[in-house]
Amino acid sequence: MTAASPPAPLLDVRDLEVSVGKTPVVRSVSFQLAPGERLGIVGESGSGKTLTALSVIGLHRAPVRVSGGQVLLNGTDLLAMRRREIDKVRGARISMIYQDPATSLDPLMTIGAQITEAIRLHEPVSRAQARNRAVELLGDVGVPSPRERLGAYPHEFSGGMRQRVMIAIALACQPEVLLCDEPTTALDVTTQALVLDLLDRLCREHGVASVLITHDLAVASGFCDKIAVMYAGQVVEQAAATDFFERPVHPYSAALLSASVDLAADISRPLPTIAGQPPVAGSLPAGCAFRSRCPYADEACATGEIELHSVGGPGIGGSEVGVAEARCIRPLTDNASRGNRGQQAARLTQGVIDG
Repeated sequence: MTAASPPAPLLDVRDLEVSVGKTPVVRSVSFQLAPGERLGIVGESGSGKTLTALSVIGLHRAPVRVSGGQVLLNGTDLLAMRRREIDKVRGARISMIYQDPATSLDPLMTIGAQITEAIRLHEPVSRAQARNRAVELLGDVGVPSPRERLGAYPHEFSGGMRQRVMIAIALACQPEVLLCDEPTTALDVTTQALVLDLLDRLCREHGVASVLITHDLAVASGFCDKIAVMYAGQVVEQAAATDFFERPVHPYSAALLSASVDLAADISRPLPTIAGQPPVAGSLPAGCAFRSRCPYADEACATGEIELHSVGGPGIGGSEVGVAEARCIRPLTDNASRGNRGQQAARLTQGVIDG
């Protein structure tokens, strides 16, 4: 009796390549999402996180172009669709929450007009039905007096309330996948926690799969099921969130975690940093792109293309695991070199929640 094959992923990104002109800036990015699953994409500025998300949903513009790969939504390749076809998918089955709601919302349109426009674009409903649905959405995301606020303009809302409106627009047509591009970056810590709680509740209630792009490892540790680390346009590590924060296997991941602000650290000591700068697209070194900044690099790291591959190691309680993937020929697979980031991740998360 043969074992049943695992269900096909809801979103399956395969070897995505994105170029600016002839220069590749996102290279061989792959990840999968099941219904309700949450992936966090982390890394330094310029690593390709936002460009990956924009390319997945087809929002890139010339001279940026997708030069290879597939983006499968329930088995249908979004990259093979014509503009008119992808317009029907974007906002209906896959939506995006942008980093800054102040620049993403139209200042000349009321909040109600912007939400109802998103609804009527994809659903055959009357203006009155769309308006009633907009009231429900604003109520769902915690905007007080939602019917009265439909006639307000974006400048009449606080930053946190504008972000709630963006979430309402993104969820207007009950999408299957939600792309969140640093949705809490422009918010104060208290509002950030409220927005994260809102996203958590809505994803759980509606079974929405989500991709969270963030610089904040505390946010990722508290919200995501798995983590993908990007560096110089590539995924250099991908693992379950618990494993990642307990046992990072790529030296860059370990360095990124070490450079996080620890609220329990001695404030008289300088903050840890990663020495050097990321390489410039179009001038990448041979071999590992991180090797000039890596304390473990040797001559072997400068040879050939290093593929993303499974890395085994001791799991929680001493069990063997092989779920992590790393683009490294010298992964940190022993506890002595890895260190334990679990307590640090817990303190980071607690700092976000408590504000």
